[in-house]
Amino acid sequence: MKVIHRKTIKDSLTLKGIGLHSGKTVTLRLHPAEAGTGLIFFLCRAGQRVRIPISLDHVVDTSNATTIGDGGSNRVQTIEHLLAAVYTLGITDCILEIDAVEVPIMDGSAGPFLDGIRSVGITELKETIEPIRINSPMWVVDGDKYLVMLPSDELKVTYNIDFNHPLLKGQSYTTKLDESILTNDILPARTFGFLKDVEALQSRGLALGGSLDNAVVLTDDGYLNESLRFENECVRHKILDLVGDLAVMGRPFFGHLIASKAGHALDISLAKCIMSKVTGDEIAHFKSKRIPLFSRKEATS
Repeated sequence: MKVIHRKTIKDSLTLKGIGLHSGKTVTLRLHPAEAGTGLIFFLCRAGQRVRIPISLDHVVDTSNATTIGDGGSNRVQTIEHLLAAVYTLGITDCILEIDAVEVPIMDGSAGPFLDGIRSVGITELKETIEPIRINSPMWVVDGDKYLVMLPSDELKVTYNIDFNHPLLKGQSYTTKLDESILTNDILPARTFGFLKDVEALQSRGLALGGSLDNAVVLTDDGYLNESLRFENECVRHKILDLVGDLAVMGRPFFGHLIASKAGHALDISLAKCIMSKVTGDEIAHFKSKRIPLFSRKEATS
């Protein structure tokens, strides 16, 4: 079985953009780190530098985006697009400094993060990391929504979405998820939302930075955007989110993911289910298991 080495970036990188929900300008800096550091955010503002590791123990909210926090008032939200790019490139150790509470949305996809990291290069470290492999099916369910992981020697996904919209009913996509496919077919897919929901979201202080420059916007019967990057861009973006959310586990993972109408809450719940059976670098023989989800309020994707 192929040995997987830990990786970090070769040089520091600065990315700037706006937060999708906050609408505020954000500066994000990525720095190389030693093997074993893991992925760690430092929230740098008001003269403070607060450490928030990227781990399941630090996930504090899954409504509208995945958010990590320090257990108090310090949080960083919308981390999933960045993590999808980090995971695709195999980055296991990196320091991320941010001066706002939300990762910049960039163009609505993970592409700019991927391109930025590649521009500074990647260093393969001598230390190795054990991937997560499961031996029995695992799943989480919430009403008619579900997310399943089946044993597989490779990472692949079958994803189905079924929104109350003529263009998004029964949209499905199955694919392997190696670096090439993630790079070309998944990470460029942009986040999406419904025009009718914008006013409601903004009244809650969300989606303040959303525009046609960083999102696919659906009208009652079509798209507000002039064109899409893929005919099924929306379901591809849901796969992007899934990969980014599961990357919070901090380990490479293999399996066949089967999702129907899932979202951040289900993604994180499956990750917790998986990691509840992982101790150090020894992978247990998993038993099929269902675990409680977040509250209904948090279960919205």
